[in-house]
Amino acid sequence: MLSNQASTPMEQVASAMDAVSPGASRWFQLYWSSSDELVESLVSRAEASGCEAIVVTLDTHVLGWRPRDLDLGYLPFSRGRGIAQYTSDPVFRRLVRERIAASGPRARTPLTPATVASFASILRHHPGRLRDNLRSPEPLAAIETFLEVFANPALTWADLAFLRERTTLPIVLKGILHPDDASRAVDAGMDAVQVSTHGGRQLDNEQPALDALPRVVEAVAGRIPVLFDSGVRSGADAVVALALGARAVAIGRPYVYALAIAGEAGVRELLRNTIAELDNTLGLAGVRSVAELDASIFA
Repeated sequence: MLSNQASTPMEQVASAMDAVSPGASRWFQLYWSSSDELVESLVSRAEASGCEAIVVTLDTHVLGWRPRDLDLGYLPFSRGRGIAQYTSDPVFRRLVRERIAASGPRARTPLTPATVASFASILRHHPGRLRDNLRSPEPLAAIETFLEVFANPALTWADLAFLRERTTLPIVLKGILHPDDASRAVDAGMDAVQVSTHGGRQLDNEQPALDALPRVVEAVAGRIPVLFDSGVRSGADAVVALALGARAVAIGRPYVYALAIAGEAGVRELLRNTIAELDNTLGLAGVRSVAELDASIFA
């Protein structure tokens, strides 16, 4: 699943995927911007990049209160990291130019080690040559524009019609936790829902995704697939979610840990172990395949 928040444009990732494994499946995770024109552009690029579905993230219209990030002053986007989908987008780049044209003289920022480090990171990660970026107002204006248009806190159910009119791809709503919302997603013509708490990073003390899963499955009643993520760390975790009615389970953070430790080989090993543990757990639960899984294994 290619994310809106990424360090490499989707076109480059798609090209690399096709070079290694032609026809490999990919989806696009959309963070709905306050600029509908930018949303339309991102979706169009995702289609052209061979994405097979649009996954709308519903639970991050503002970032959650993340004490560790606040403690460290960690917001990578403000340093130019993770916004390559935006800086490579023609609509976003036009918004940046319009911001520059409309702005007056910029106040001088006090020089501190932190501001120097931030500015250096912004220059390195902005497209183009470092020397050109150093003389251009665009890198800083791109950060300001991103922070302004990143999300749309006023998003409503009615906005989904805008997306449905602009793509023929299946639409998945990610972040569904209430059965009423799941039913409404079906009524709105969505193609799937994904039960998710955004990996537990958004709101403390909310219900766990796994607790929400059975009620969402019941509300959907087989009319559309129910996917699941959040808290999945092993093949055994995947078995539990599948037994509770999920059609598929997404692996989130574990692959990143494996990538950081051992690169591509680490991710391959993680997936091999996850599948092996899933298979082993099926046997220990007394079933022969995922298709035989249901809540009776917990009885």
